[in-house]
Amino acid sequence: MKKLVLKSWSDSNMAGDDWMWFITLTVRKDGTFSVGATQTSVDAPTYRLPSMYPLRNGRQVREALEQIFAHDAFSGNETIDWEEIDHVISQHVPKLASEIKETIAEDIRFEEQQAQQSLAKSLNEQPINDWVEKATWERSKFSHFIAHQMDNLRRRERVFTYAQNYFSNHGRFPTGTHVLGEDLKVQFPES
Repeated sequence: MKKLVLKSWSDSNMAGDDWMWFITLTVRKDGTFSVGATQTSVDAPTYRLPSMYPLRNGRQVREALEQIFAHDAFSGNETIDWEEIDHVISQHVPKLASEIKETIAEDIRFEEQQAQQSLAKSLNEQPINDWVEKATWERSKFSHFIAHQMDNLRRRERVFTYAQNYFSNHGRFPTGTHVLGEDLKVQFPES
């Protein structure tokens, strides 16, 4: 078993109490890992955050470190310095360091993809929304206010989805009268 100090720092309060924090990674003989945090002080007993184990791969170690740094004990004052952590881990467990780097790269790619999809969706939805706003259809006949509003919302969603699918299939917005069901007839603008 090998314990690595991934990050350490000292802090104090206005009462003059000084302490030192240590974020650690323990490499166990069975090939698993644990992550923990310990606070030491001359004037107080040692305080330990519960260790997280067994961790089997880079993603689990990374998520455990993120949980440790999010703990209330740190009050948001300390942030994760992945370069510093990578420097320590890569010297002792290069495979784990590589796995952690890959999870960070995967998450960045996923976030970029989500952002691109969100942007594309917002760019595509605005013209469709504008087209649907110009369309007319019979409103709900429910007399109860909430049922009336919910039915109108469902009708609008059906019209929006229809216009979106029509645009995907034909490369243009629908025009003229379209029947979307026996209860929904829509008059789209001519242009």
